[in-house]
Amino acid sequence: MGSRETRVLRLAGIGAAVLLAVAAGFQSALALGLPLGAATLGGRATTVDGVLTPPFRGAAAATALVLVLFAWLFLVRAQVLPRRVIGPRAARLCTGAVLFLMVVNTAGNFSAPHPLERWGMGAVTSLVVLLGGFVALRAPADQPGASATDVR
Repeated sequence: MGSRETRVLRLAGIGAAVLLAVAAGFQSALALGLPLGAATLGGRATTVDGVLTPPFRGAAAATALVLVLFAWLFLVRAQVLPRRVIGPRAARLCTGAVLFLMVVNTAGNFSAPHPLERWGMGAVTSLVVLLGGFVALRAPADQPGASATDVR
């Protein structure tokens, strides 16, 4: 993989990770009491004055952590971060699973009644699918011993 292709791959991975961080930030804000509970889970979450109830706040906090893990995975797969704790096959399989979940999530976002969830989060997750799909398709299949310092 040439240096230009590597740069494009890394930028796509960084873009997907940044968008996932935005989504994680939104979920964290919901967990901390942001009164936009109607803009999550298709408006089906229980709220009090727009604030999620404790069980849903816990779910939002857990979702934020999972989204950070997804961001890390795309950064590893795009060779931005070293692959030390996950093998190349596991990274490929996990990336595919994350993309599947993001496609399903995007469909849910675009069918949600709240405009922020429909258009805001729908756009974010659509871009994650596009950028993450590029990373999944273009990243080298096997990177034995690969680390962030090996890629120039």
